[in-house]
Amino acid sequence: MLNQQLLNNIESLPPDLQKEVGDFVDFLRQKYPLSQVKSQRTVGEYRQQIVMHDDFDQALDDEFWLGN
Repeated sequence: MLNQQLLNNIESLPPDLQKEVGDFVDFLRQKYPLSQVKSQRTVGEYRQQIVMHDDFDQALDDEFWLGN
């Protein structure tokens, strides 16, 4: 719906202002390339890539903490 409203608003402008809108859109595309836009994460995106081992809650030996 937003796209249609935007298009209607632009079409209601005189041709010279429509060109300014187009120029501004080009400016924004240069300033904020699509590669800078972060995509939304999806549920299950990293499923089977992250593993929690059975001994996760077990205490670590002193050797781990002391570096011996």
